[in-house]
Amino acid sequence: MFILFRQTLLTAVAFAFAVTAGQVRAENSFSTVVIDPGHGGSDPGGIPGQIVPEKTVALDTALRLQKLLQRTGLRTVITRSTDIFVPLSVRSAIADAERDAIFVSIHYNASPRSSAHGIETYSENNRGAVLAARIQQEIIDRVSTENRGIRSAEYYVLRKCRLPAVLVECGFLTNPTEAQLALTTAYREQIAEQIAAGIIEQRQFAFPPLAPTHRSGRLVHKNKKHRKIVDLERFGHPLPTIRIVRSSINTAKALHAYRFGKDVCSRRPPVLLRSLPAHRRQSRIAGDGSVLVTQT
Repeated sequence: MFILFRQTLLTAVAFAFAVTAGQVRAENSFSTVVIDPGHGGSDPGGIPGQIVPEKTVALDTALRLQKLLQRTGLRTVITRSTDIFVPLSVRSAIADAERDAIFVSIHYNASPRSSAHGIETYSENNRGAVLAARIQQEIIDRVSTENRGIRSAEYYVLRKCRLPAVLVECGFLTNPTEAQLALTTAYREQIAEQIAAGIIEQRQFAFPPLAPTHRSGRLVHKNKKHRKIVDLERFGHPLPTIRIVRSSINTAKALHAYRFGKDVCSRRPPVLLRSLPAHRRQSRIAGDGSVLVTQT
């Protein structure tokens, strides 16, 4: 009887420790991954004058990730599979329509400083942070670059998503070395493989309850101005050059059309630019997987 009691006590202690560490084993903590390739269509991402458009390499990396996850038996949903613009509200709505799922947004970084380099992964709350930590570690274990760590930000697609959500910045396209790497098939495939590895590893662990500092999945900030600035940064343009206007796209109708394969998201984003670059650049993925950039 004493031995049975001691075993029960040890089991209870071990379970309590696992809960505290956020490492509770699960049969399968989710069955679906919503993949969100950043930007698209009339929104190239990055900063003005950037040679490699973010939207192209982000989409290619996301499609590679989708194939890798499908091979493991995971169900995937992708917010865009072609070069179209999808409003942020629709991306979040697509994610929230799923159950038993996680949300992974794929981006590439940009900075006015060409020396900025490295990879970082963002989350908005403690549930996303668990997934972000696994993905970041898997990437850094294989990719030789600066570990910029896991960071917290209230990006729109993170704070408006009820699922455990992360945003991965896969390198700086404004850094000459990382831009050249991003143009190669091998680099984009390796990044996709490591993101997939982090996702698959996380699937074996339960997500912790949402921390008390969050309300309905939203981090409580006193500084509302900071929240607004962070949202604007996701468009990839300097803040002084843009202003937000009310979108004419009805989210519910757009989501319905998206499900039935109608391209209603290819119109201009709800952003007016007071100044545009003197030239535009277009890009596409060639048959051999390389990125072709042409100036128009």
